[in-house]
Amino acid sequence: MLTSMTGFGRAECQDGDYSYKAEIRSVNNRFIEINTRIPKAFMDMELSLKKLIKSHCARGSINITITLANSSDSSGEWEVKPNLSLASQYVDALKEIQTSLGLEGQVHIDSVVGLRDVFKIEPIAIDPAKESLLLNMAEEALTSLQKMREEEGTHLQKDLAERIDSIEKHAAEIEKRQPKVIQEYKARLKEKIKLLNDGVEIDESRLAQETAILADRCDITEEVTRLTSHLNQFRKLFDASEPIGRKLEFITQEINREVNTMGSKSSDTEMANLVIEIKSTLEKIREQLANIE
Repeated sequence: MLTSMTGFGRAECQDGDYSYKAEIRSVNNRFIEINTRIPKAFMDMELSLKKLIKSHCARGSINITITLANSSDSSGEWEVKPNLSLASQYVDALKEIQTSLGLEGQVHIDSVVGLRDVFKIEPIAIDPAKESLLLNMAEEALTSLQKMREEEGTHLQKDLAERIDSIEKHAAEIEKRQPKVIQEYKARLKEKIKLLNDGVEIDESRLAQETAILADRCDITEEVTRLTSHLNQFRKLFDASEPIGRKLEFITQEINREVNTMGSKSSDTEMANLVIEIKSTLEKIREQLANIE
């Protein structure tokens, strides 16, 4: 079954005063690229998150965001703390200035709170044991993401199957058309020679020889055989359990190679038009494969 590289997943959980939320978004990418945005308190679990994602996804550009909120206040993942050591030094310095210059008055809090670095903003200290809770939540979001990717993959598979059937149909029409093209060529050649020879009958053996040369030059039997094999391989991969996007891209290149050869051997307008139709369909297949894992 095909899997798309585009999807979205979300999961939430509550633990005491804290609520956690994980959101995962993925889009197509030739390889796998993972970007994380997680609270400072959980930066150590970044590698574990990436390992978890890679166990579910083989390709795609994936962004995971984990946020937390504290229901008891509005500080979220940060808390403000006084820098008492620095504030004490400020107060001592102010008092020294006052004494040295003989200034009157008292050192008030208003004189201190505006001074640089008197307050510190730090990540909230959270129990590292919460890592397993967050990983379980992330896995739940990944499951939701995979479900969406598989649903879109089902639609893509249906579309691709129809396009492969279309290519097979056009290839069959080309193969069916080829003998007629040879006979039409033979008739035109015979008529042309008669006109040039002022109506005199021509050597039938010579005509047959010329016709055979054209038939050999335009023979697409091998190309049709290989093309049919590639189309069947393409269909069989729909049942694979592992990611198959790159394999399908390779087979599509091989299909295109056979079609190009068939086009170079086509000396008939109808056959040339059918080749164009196939190449147009292949281009649409390439566009779809860009989003297959």
